[in-house]
Amino acid sequence: MNKLWSRLTIILTGTAVSLFAVIFFTNRPTATYADGNSDDFGYGLSVAWPAVSEVQAMGFNWIRVFDPPNTRHAVNVLLRVDINASHLNDINGFGNSIQALAQSQKGYVDAYELGNEVNLDASYGWAAPPNAAHYATLLCEAYGRVKAVDPDAIVVSAGLAPVGRVSGNWHGHPGHNGAYQDDREYMKEFLDAGGGACFDVFGYHPFGYSADFDTPPDQWSADPTQNCTNGFCFRGLEKIYEILQSRGLGHKQIWGTEYGWLTMPPDHCTDDGSWDGRFWQIVSDEKQAENLMGSFLYAREHYPWVGALFIFNYNFNEADWYGECEQMRFYSIKNRPAQTTLTEMPKIANPEVGELVVQPSSFTKILSPDQQPFSVTIPFTIENKGDWRRTYAIEVGPNTEVDLNLSGPLHGNLYGRFSSNRTLQIETPIYPLGNYRNTIQITDTVPGLGSSDTQTIPINIFIWEETYQTHLPIVMKQ
Repeated sequence: MNKLWSRLTIILTGTAVSLFAVIFFTNRPTATYADGNSDDFGYGLSVAWPAVSEVQAMGFNWIRVFDPPNTRHAVNVLLRVDINASHLNDINGFGNSIQALAQSQKGYVDAYELGNEVNLDASYGWAAPPNAAHYATLLCEAYGRVKAVDPDAIVVSAGLAPVGRVSGNWHGHPGHNGAYQDDREYMKEFLDAGGGACFDVFGYHPFGYSADFDTPPDQWSADPTQNCTNGFCFRGLEKIYEILQSRGLGHKQIWGTEYGWLTMPPDHCTDDGSWDGRFWQIVSDEKQAENLMGSFLYAREHYPWVGALFIFNYNFNEADWYGECEQMRFYSIKNRPAQTTLTEMPKIANPEVGELVVQPSSFTKILSPDQQPFSVTIPFTIENKGDWRRTYAIEVGPNTEVDLNLSGPLHGNLYGRFSSNRTLQIETPIYPLGNYRNTIQITDTVPGLGSSDTQTIPINIFIWEETYQTHLPIVMKQ
């Protein structure tokens, strides 16, 4: 049996007796997705339209969309924003458009993926010979504009396309053939151009191709399920993280913003042009399900630096704007074995609403007249104990008897299991004997759920002529 001794202080003031416990709060550091300290993990789906109830039924908590949502969904939202070489013609105008977008979607969009496969010159990529330094210029402009209006939004760099090791040197760019650039060489040029300062999360597209989810990167095999030549496999992520580490950015997370395995089309679709060069990638429906589940479980066990994975895709096979044989339909998981497998896959606990916890929950100080004027700085922490993002507003009471000054913004967003640390400065002038009060009021809401709560933190200063103290031991058993 161990004895733990502590002390309670009894304050005796004439006929009044008050009992106070000395409390110590241990606050974890403020966590961000970029620093990899979140207790949460992003189970994501790229969607042709939100289908939120279906996403939630699968236990997923993120969707990746391609059009501004203009409303709050009950899951987190990653919005892909197109960036290409044409925006270099008017960088300020481009920045204005990004800022206007972020302003209009504040509270609706949780993260922005700025660009898509910018190491390609295709219409869905850079739309010109890729240039990593030019993309870094635009990303840095966009990053500042997003943060100016929505500092809590997560900025993800454009998910790079895995194109393998490319030979040659185009205009001084290694691994470049004028049409696309080796994703690893592009990444190095992008980071060396200063791009590392302009994203919270690095985006990559770790498509599985023919390889099983756990195939080691850069390995050749005659067995297609074990062949990861040129990094064409899910675990190619490891090589991307190595580059982040080599540039001193190993503290930042990577998100797989688009990845999956391609399934077999009907026989009459094999002549469709969208399938050119893709047949070697095809896996069975069952193998698609196995690899997708395996990739999530593998990342959770081995990759603390991966914060989210977004399957490409959930429901493109129901989108009427794609032709019957369009290859993107056959990455879809809806109504395939993968949907059931991923629904049953073990995940983090279902999101809890939880509560917003504020420490300290009150502050009381007893002073004698000769201890005035009084000033103290104390830690002040707001912590979201649930999984849902909460929006909070802090209001300092109007009473001028006790002057309160709280560091940091008085409103903002707090993601699930995150905390925000600041300091509270409390000051009083010289007062006669008596009681003096003020308050801090915190109102928080859960977007999309309609729930809200208000907490009042009382601040009390007592000016008394005499204060007597005595100490009693407490014995606690373990």
